[in-house]
Amino acid sequence: MRTKKKRQIYADPELTLAIGLIWGHLNTRQVEDAYDLARGCIQLWPEDTRLRLMYAYAAVELLKPLDEQTRTALEQSQCKEWVLLVKRREELQAKHAAGGNA
Repeated sequence: MRTKKKRQIYADPELTLAIGLIWGHLNTRQVEDAYDLARGCIQLWPEDTRLRLMYAYAAVELLKPLDEQTRTALEQSQCKEWVLLVKRREELQAKHAAGGNA
């Protein structure tokens, strides 16, 4: 029989809700909404890495520049797969913006 993974419970239910909402927007390709929500949430929880990582993805999808704190969060992230995804999307978007084929 398979055992269930124990979910990590975060102390701030509002932060947990915000992360879920942003994730939901990203999953349904509502990138503009995800970007706006993540940007606002970062003002409330500036040190939360998860918010910064989702914000970074939404930003590169919208061809928006990443601020220094977000770049630092990417560099220090333990989730290397997410970092590689964001960097790859950033490269593809830059190539597309320059007129190249992706």
